[in-house]
Amino acid sequence: MSTRLYIRLFAFLLSGWLPIVGTAQPGGGGVLALSPADEAYQAGRYYFGDYLYVFVDSTETRAIEAVAAPSFQPHFAKDSLGQARWFGSDLGPGIQYIWARLAIHSQLEYDQEWLINISAAEVDLYIPVDSNRFMHHRSGSVLPFRERTFQGSYGILPCLPLFIPAGDTLTLYFRLKGVGYPLRNDLAATFNQTIFRPEVYSAWDRRARFLDAMIIGILLAVAIYHLIIFLYQRQYVSLFFSLFVLGIALLIMMFSGYSQEFILSAYNLRNGIIFSPITYFVVFLFYYLFSRLYLKLPEILPVWDKIWAVLLFINLLTGAMVINMVLAAGGLWNVAPGQFFKLVSVRGIVDIPLYIIPVAAAIAAWYRGNKAAGIYLIAIFTFVLQSLAKDVNAWFSILSLPEWLYSDIGTTTMVLLFAMGIARQLKTLQEEKTAAEQAEQVERAEASRIRELDAFKSRFYTNITHQFRTPLTIILGMAGQIQSHPSAWLHKGPEMIRRNGRRLLQLVDQILTLSRLETGQLPARFVQDDVIRYLKYIVESFHSSAEQKNIHLEFSSEPKELVIDYEPDKLMDILSNLISNAIKFTPQGGAVQVTARLQSEPVETLTFQVKDNGPGIAPEHLPRIFDRFYHASPGPKGGGGGKAGLSEAQLGFPSPLDGQGGAGIGLALTYELAHFLKGKITAESEPGKGAVFSVTLPVTRSAPVGHEYGPSDIREAVSAYIPWQEAARQTEVKAVSPEQYTVLLVEDNEDMVAYIRAILNARFHCVAEPDGKQGLAKARTLIPDIIISDIMMPEMDGLEMCRQLKADKRTSHIPVILLTAKSDDASRIEGLQAGADAYLAKPFNQTELLVRAGNLIELRAQLQERYRDLSFLFQLRPDYPEEDIHPEDHFMRELHSIIEANLSNAQFSISQLCEQIGMSRATLYKKFKALSNQSIAHFIRRARLHKARQLLENTSLNVSQVAIDVGFKNLSTFSRSFSEEFGLNPSEIKKREENLLKKR
Repeated sequence: MSTRLYIRLFAFLLSGWLPIVGTAQPGGGGVLALSPADEAYQAGRYYFGDYLYVFVDSTETRAIEAVAAPSFQPHFAKDSLGQARWFGSDLGPGIQYIWARLAIHSQLEYDQEWLINISAAEVDLYIPVDSNRFMHHRSGSVLPFRERTFQGSYGILPCLPLFIPAGDTLTLYFRLKGVGYPLRNDLAATFNQTIFRPEVYSAWDRRARFLDAMIIGILLAVAIYHLIIFLYQRQYVSLFFSLFVLGIALLIMMFSGYSQEFILSAYNLRNGIIFSPITYFVVFLFYYLFSRLYLKLPEILPVWDKIWAVLLFINLLTGAMVINMVLAAGGLWNVAPGQFFKLVSVRGIVDIPLYIIPVAAAIAAWYRGNKAAGIYLIAIFTFVLQSLAKDVNAWFSILSLPEWLYSDIGTTTMVLLFAMGIARQLKTLQEEKTAAEQAEQVERAEASRIRELDAFKSRFYTNITHQFRTPLTIILGMAGQIQSHPSAWLHKGPEMIRRNGRRLLQLVDQILTLSRLETGQLPARFVQDDVIRYLKYIVESFHSSAEQKNIHLEFSSEPKELVIDYEPDKLMDILSNLISNAIKFTPQGGAVQVTARLQSEPVETLTFQVKDNGPGIAPEHLPRIFDRFYHASPGPKGGGGGKAGLSEAQLGFPSPLDGQGGAGIGLALTYELAHFLKGKITAESEPGKGAVFSVTLPVTRSAPVGHEYGPSDIREAVSAYIPWQEAARQTEVKAVSPEQYTVLLVEDNEDMVAYIRAILNARFHCVAEPDGKQGLAKARTLIPDIIISDIMMPEMDGLEMCRQLKADKRTSHIPVILLTAKSDDASRIEGLQAGADAYLAKPFNQTELLVRAGNLIELRAQLQERYRDLSFLFQLRPDYPEEDIHPEDHFMRELHSIIEANLSNAQFSISQLCEQIGMSRATLYKKFKALSNQSIAHFIRRARLHKARQLLENTSLNVSQVAIDVGFKNLSTFSRSFSEEFGLNPSEIKKREENLLKKR
């Protein structure tokens, strides 16, 4: 019976050889005659099985000379070949060789070259040369390719060359050992026990090699492709499938003889000891590993997955036992049949569940909706179908195809279907991975959005709290001032309360508007009227505010009149926010231009622009200034210290904040309102040259006609956008009493400045600046006694101003009180780290502000007392810890070291001291006066006198020498000054020290 090559690949039966079909039958005649008239000659192939005479030899030592001797010829019999069943596998241990004899008579007219093939493990062909000499050729299916006599282009078939002389009879002797492995069933049936012309085999070989190359090429391409997939994606199902397909390709190459012909010609790769147990097992192992992952066997059939692994181990173990048995017997043909076939039977029984389990797993997976498992089942069915097709074709001869082609096509189709299934699985995995990544990205984005939203809300509420706390501070403070000093504040107080109350109402309205915009509940009340006139009234309402900063505010339009639909409230909010911001960030003497124009192409639209010549907006921040989630936290250069954000100074414009400087509402609300009106808003800017905001709105004419309003109505409505400013912000020119201290107020809200002035006027002389940048410049020139500053301001915030003040030795001694709405611990710590001496949260108690300011003045008085006593300069040691030294001690010691280095120089002046210390005379005087409450000249004289006392007490110098060493030209002046400082004249000090030395 014919054993199918690739069914055995999966069955993994160790028996592993393919018996040859077409065994010889006893026939008539003893000589094979070659005649040109024969049909076989025309076909180029003669079957000689019926002409073989066979002798079964149980020894290994019989020589050809003995076998070819005339006396030995009677031992050959025609029927011994069938009786010995040498084409089977059970010759038994007593049978070593089979000798065969073949006589060929040529009736041809010329000599001819033929090839002869007889299938066996080892074949020795002896051709008589004369009575005592024989030509010897070797071949055989298990004989290494290198040891074969004939190594021509017919290496796939272990044939031998045969030269047949014309008109002569040639007697051939074969010594055969073992059955061996025929290459393919159709090859064995076609060429076994035949002589044939080379061109006949060449035609067959060309076709076979072409088909083999195509099949092997497809398999190698699939294997390499999936190996690359594994290296790229680390999917082990691709790795195991790749190795499984490589194994199949290797099996085909082994069966076809290519591995011996082209790769390992010195090795017998088709020997049953190596080929069947090892190669088949390795291939089936990777098939198992591939199927296990492909079908997800541990998940679907976990118990059977373990059983399959155990059965595979048993298969391996029995295979190893068979290998040991064959090796011990010296060859497969020497193995005793009984024990051998018991092991083979065990393997056959074990193989049955090995086939069934993956099929059952595939059915279970397919039943659960796994379409890739359905492809797996189709692949297995295709492999089984090819075997049935081969048998049907053999029975009915439907197609004249070689038998091996069915197996190769079936195997290749199965592999390609498996590859399709893996591709589908990998695609599904990739889709799942992509979906998971997208879900993770969405989750991360959502988490980031939530964090950003939380951070925004925190910033928003912090900023809006600032905007609420400032008016509340003024309202509560003014109420207290009116109650305490009604005559002084009865006129201004109520107006300030009303103004800040309106500001609070505006903030609430803006928050509600944003909320309604987000929920889609904001109503729109369009009217049809002259929009140009309405815009003009809005612009005119800001003229007084612009004039106070000497800013030229101009409005122009083309056309001069335009009756269209517009929403008065929303349009007022948009334009008022933009103009308010433009005025706020335009410097003194600048210009703000508001223009309106009608565009007809491609559709009719109204565009109005607000242009200023302020600091502008940095390009990297321009795209996000309308984003409520983008907050410009104060940065280290512009103020603040947040790494993630930027200051308004860096932006050149308030980060999406309101027109009053920063609640996170104004520009964001403007953007939302523009889109609510089905329009758009854009911003253009060039740093240092200003910004241009453009609002484009669609033109319609379907709303009710007419809108009752007047300039006073508009002025009242937009007043909340106009920051109130006192007519005279400058410092009042009045005499300052010696008892009054100077306080610098840095605050951008005029009402807050007026309120703080009211609190401090009795004790302090107040000077005000509107932002940190101007406040810093004023502090460096004025050298005030104390600075009170807001934190959130344009240009430069209070934190950055405080840092720069404390880093400058000219102003480092000035106490700073920060006022802010940020009352949390982190903000308080940030303020103190910036160098603030006190931190008050709005709304603050006026008594607390006075007490804090008074305490700081008192601390400065204590510091002055410390610095009046020059002994600290001589007590400090260089190894003192830095934290134990007062910050201003460094300045005083530097000052003293310069003076000490010039003590003997009677010409040393204050101008020289200022030059070496790096300060102007006025600045040094003010700073030193604030620190020690004494003049520089007095300090220099005291430093000289204290040094003189040291010299008198610790050296042997006389009074005159000491006076000269400390820079006194006149001895009497020195004595008088010394007595005034210490209450003793220099001579008394010197005499006292001399008496002490004598007593010692």
